[in-house]
Parts: sequence; C-alpha cells; structure tokens
Amino acid sequence: MKFELKSHITKAVALAFCGALATAAQAAPTVISGFGTTSATIADAGYFSPAGALGLSFLGREFVNHGTFASNWSLYDSSGPVAVADSVGGTNPLSTISFGVGGSISVTTNLGSSGWSLLETVSIPTSGHVAVTIQLTNNTSADATGVQWSVGVDPDQGIPGGVGFGTTNEVLGAGGTTAVKATSLDGWSLTLANTTSAGAVDIAGYVDPFSCCSPIAPATIFAAGQSGSQGFSDSSINLAFALGDIASGGKSQVIGYEYIMAVPEPETYAMLLAGLGLIGFSARRRIGA
Repeated sequence: MKFELKSHITKAVALAFCGALATAAQAAPTVISGFGTTSATIADAGYFSPAGALGLSFLGREFVNHGTFASNWSLYDSSGPVAVADSVGGTNPLSTISFGVGGSISVTTNLGSSGWSLLETVSIPTSGHVAVTIQLTNNTSADATGVQWSVGVDPDQGIPGGVGFGTTNEVLGAGGTTAVKATSLDGWSLTLANTTSAGAVDIAGYVDPFSCCSPIAPATIFAAGQSGSQGFSDSSINLAFALGDIASGGKSQVIGYEYIMAVPEPETYAMLLAGLGLIGFSARRRIGA
C-alpha cells in the first residue's frame, strides 16, 4: 500500500499522461490506509496534508492535524537552501504531485526549477507504521556538495484525549538507530525513526525548543547534538540526514524513515485512571465539605 511523488519524468511520458489525466491531477491529497488501523493523507508536496481533519492516524487517534497542522521537509547543499516544503505555508518547491500506485491515480509534473527531482514513496508496512523513502536526484549541470535533508512534524496526539498539545520528548539512539519520540500525557506516542543504513549517511534527531511548527535547517539539527530526554513541551520532532556530495547528471541518493504510532502501555492506562480517580475523590470531598 503505497503512493509516490514524482517531480521528473521524460517529456514523452508526460505528454501521454497530460490529456488523459488532467482531472486526476486535481485529486491530491492522496489517502492510503492499511490493516484497518492506520492511515496517512499526503499533500502534493510530500508532507502530511493540512487540507482536512486527518493527516496521520492510528486506531482512530489523529496524531498531526490539530491546532497548527505542521509537517515539512528541507533540502540544503553547501550554498544554502535548495527547497523547503512546509505545510503551514502550503509550499511545493519541486512541483510534485502525489498519485496512487497500482492503477489508481498517476500524475506527472515537470522538473522543479531548482534542477532537482524528488521521488517519495510512502507505504504502510505494518499496523501503526508509515514508511517513507526519499530519492533525491541532481539533474543540474554542477556537482552538489554538502547535501543535507531534514524532515519534521508537530505531534499533537494528546488533543483527542483532552490532555493538550504538549508531549514528553526524547532523542533516541545514534547513527542508524537514530529516532525521536514524542509521548502525550495519556500515553500515545509518535516516533520518527531512521531506516537508512548507518554507513550511508550521518543522521541526527532534534526536538525544536523554540517552535512546534517551523522547518528546521539540517545544519541546526546537527549542531545541536541532542540526545536523551528533551523535557515536556509543544515541540516539533525532526530528523536530519547528511548525504555528502551528489554528482550532476542525474546521480541520486536514497534515504528512509518511519513514523511509528503506539498506544499507551497498560501501566500508563492504570496510572491515568488512578489519577482521574484521585481527582474525582478530591472533588467529592470538597462538595461534601
């Protein structure tokens, strides 16, 4: 169960699709679901769609689309930002369009003005997991040095449980095991985890101490050097990837990551119920007094 985002295709194929799929080009955002538990809605630009109530969901709990619907990615090289896609601003810098795979919807666009193309594949490999693969291709006439990618999302899964926007945030692991985890007060967690081979790139996790909702430059993430607990706050969780140099003439680099959603552990439920019971008991005592 997957769909792809493409920003480049041969001219002949693009012309062949153009007339037949003109209506389909307006079909995004694209929704995928799997295992009767998990769904993701992706905008044309490749982030979770802010167009409706659902962006990233598991067992009926929405994780992203509350308050400010914040999801983004950034592509940088040694000269600075190449493309920054931000759901808050509605930007789509590489002019990508989402489409279903397997005969549902396929739409193509011309190459982004930056000279880069993006192939993003999103799938649901198992319940509670939304996997993303990113293939970046340098179609410019010059080699790109110091290429970096970052991805971020604002986890707000506590809102449906009535416990607010804040989460307890952790940067876990290093290298190939890098992940960032955000857990709401009622125990639902969202983990953004690397799935790229440790030898391919340098990877870092980051909890933004300043904002829930803004794209973070990869260099900022690497410079912060965060690890372990980052406290409780309404913050975005992010991953950064250092990709090195990507040669011109259509050379590519591939990375991957997953969004992993989990329900509260039984002991968390017990503590929550106990806390609610104490609140109720205290309220009854005040009324009786």
